Amino acid sequence: MTSTALLTLYRSLTRHKLHAVLSIGGLALGIAVFLVLYLFVQNERGYDRQLPGSENIYVMTLTYDLPGIPELEGVDTMAALIDFLRADYPGLQGTRLKETGIAVQKGASATSEQMALVDSNFFDLFPYPVIAGDAAALSDPDSIAITEDMARKYFRDPLPVGETIALTVYGETRSFQVGAILKQPAANRSFDQEIFGQYVRERYADENFDNWGSQQLYTFVQLPDANAAAAMTADMPAFIDRHTNAVDVAPGQQYSDIMTMQTRPLHDVHLMRESDRTVVVTLGVVGILTLLIAIVNYINLATARAGLRAREVAIRKVLGGTQTSLVIQFMTEAIATVAFASLIGLALTELSLPFVNSLGGTDLGLTYWGAGSILPPLIMMVLIVGLLAGLYPAFILSGFQPAAVLASARAPGGGRAGQKLRRALVVMQFSIAVAFMIGTLILLAQTRHLEQADLGFQRDGLITVHSFQNVPMDDSQGREMLAAFRAIDGVTSVAVSNDTPGVAYSTSSTTIQRPGENMPTPSLTWVRTGPGYFDTYGARLIAGRDFRADIALDDTADINFEDMKANTYNIILSRAGARDLGFASPEAAIGEIVQSFGAEAENRVIGVVDDMRFRSPREALRPMMYFYESDNIDGALAALRFEGRPARDVLADVEATWKRIAPAVPFSGNTASQTLYNSLYKADAQRSRLFTIGAVLAVLIGCIGLYGLASFDTARRVKEIGIRKTLGASTKEILRLLIGQFLRPVLIANLIAWPLAYLAMSNWLNGFDDRVALSPFFFIGASFLALIIAAVTIFGQSWRVARAEPARALRYE
Repeated sequence: MTSTALLTLYRSLTRHKLHAVLSIGGLALGIAVFLVLYLFVQNERGYDRQLPGSENIYVMTLTYDLPGIPELEGVDTMAALIDFLRADYPGLQGTRLKETGIAVQKGASATSEQMALVDSNFFDLFPYPVIAGDAAALSDPDSIAITEDMARKYFRDPLPVGETIALTVYGETRSFQVGAILKQPAANRSFDQEIFGQYVRERYADENFDNWGSQQLYTFVQLPDANAAAAMTADMPAFIDRHTNAVDVAPGQQYSDIMTMQTRPLHDVHLMRESDRTVVVTLGVVGILTLLIAIVNYINLATARAGLRAREVAIRKVLGGTQTSLVIQFMTEAIATVAFASLIGLALTELSLPFVNSLGGTDLGLTYWGAGSILPPLIMMVLIVGLLAGLYPAFILSGFQPAAVLASARAPGGGRAGQKLRRALVVMQFSIAVAFMIGTLILLAQTRHLEQADLGFQRDGLITVHSFQNVPMDDSQGREMLAAFRAIDGVTSVAVSNDTPGVAYSTSSTTIQRPGENMPTPSLTWVRTGPGYFDTYGARLIAGRDFRADIALDDTADINFEDMKANTYNIILSRAGARDLGFASPEAAIGEIVQSFGAEAENRVIGVVDDMRFRSPREALRPMMYFYESDNIDGALAALRFEGRPARDVLADVEATWKRIAPAVPFSGNTASQTLYNSLYKADAQRSRLFTIGAVLAVLIGCIGLYGLASFDTARRVKEIGIRKTLGASTKEILRLLIGQFLRPVLIANLIAWPLAYLAMSNWLNGFDDRVALSPFFFIGASFLALIIAAVTIFGQSWRVARAEPARALRYE
């Protein structure tokens, strides 16, 4: 039976080559898109699952509820949290990981890497496979564990256990011995450091080690199950109260009022933000819907072709074939067709993955054997798609009556019911396709908006240098570096601060209030700035004045907290800061006194600048307050304003200057635009590209199906067209009739697509604080584009039939 079905399928496909190419090609494209997006979703959902026992590892997360500060759940906690947890929960297994940038010394130069400073029991909870040495080496503070890639990068010996390497950590260079080589871990992990050393409090902790307001490292706990995790989360408010009752964060306010702590499964960390989960789910839906369009194509073309096989079915029934045997035959054909299309789709996937990885910033690959094999889901998909795609055509074909078919001059094509079904399926296809097109236009508009939006500062002509964060140099060397930057050709100004676009080294928030006001006290993020900060960034001063070096109360360099309480130092607010403090206008804030640091210090507002968006466009603008420090080197981030030269040339000079003065410290810097993209926009842009690829291919698949239907229907109406032309119809009228008939379902599809796209895209845009308006032009433009594409798709077939001579058309068949 199977061999007969396959032979029949082969003859049918070779006899009707166009329909075979369209149906199999459409399925193959749909399967390829589905497989690529399936791999993407599996990769995103597979983060941190490669280690045994990882399902029992939880990360302690922290959320602050402060006016003016976005309420975001973070995985950073204070360093001493695990000690408090162990004291309150005897027997609790936990560990810490502190991520830090280091310099690997290689002769006179250095290379920048990321290091994980962990507790000595880290590998008990995270059992990375060890291929040489012993992970217990971390009990020695002067030993490290490294991955295979790090071993190959820095040592000639591929297993350099016992060898030493010089690392600069927090400005101090030490010699470390390699104690263990770890098998190279999978790329999809949330904590991707490849050098591990022991976290030693005496070496690496600062005064905020046990400060409940600090966020310094990651705290992990091992719990038996989700119920235990939920119980610990429920106890966290009481836990915070037990340890912070004596600590006031503001008058009448304690940490338990503003802080929420909970356990989060390690597997959830990568997609902890709702916006990330939404994107991954959306791309998964795109894959499923694209495959659905391909299935609909197959059904459409199969039912349209049914008439071409009607006499074959009739003869088979006359010779004793039953409806059941015919259904089995046609289902077998459908599954075989899908299997063949899947092989082509698999090949297309293999060919497209390098391109997709390049555009999407992913590292996707097909695995055929072992864990993560693509074959089981592929086989299941072939069976499911084969059943879905072949079920209806099989029953249509097997249901033909032999006498009616053999007596008819024309082969049946499903009648009006068949035509209505095909039109309904076209509506379904193009509803999805138009929704994708609307979504693509909005994605592209949002991406372009983020590239060109007014951020409150001039991003063009600006370079930011982040290397100062871990520099083992004294202040005099820092000043030498800044002076050398100023001497670079094209550089017009240089400034330092602890906050730059996309990178914040050490910014904190504090509650601010106006004397005598009972309104809720907002939290403002305070930033230390050096001379020329606002000029260098091109910030807009909208009221008052800038800081001045000759005014003593402008300068907070080298002062302590007692100085801050004893003197009224001057500050500058952002527009959002002045608004949140209740000032009627920026001008109204000038000269006013505000109380900071728990109302223990007073500051005078001397200026208000426009808001500058240094952080993610998804976050609301933070209210800011700026302090001035005339000598601000420690922990500084530098910014250089330049003009008259290409950015790459100035950046090359900046890097060369850095390497000349501080060759032992890796250079880190880029243009502000590139830093913003890498830090804040890149992930969204890469995922948008994947969405766009899927959407474009979905539209293409829909056009393939529409072309096939146009080919079939126009061929069936050749004699009708001949009669119409004989009765006086012009080519233009015939063309309008044919194209209009096919465009009608496309127009209906637009009416369905609009509300679907509106709901989906408005939900997506709500994840951005800085976003484009959901303009009607996106919907009108996508609909117009869909109509044009559909018209072009069917024009060739319609034009050929409309121009045919009536005599030849009447002799057709």
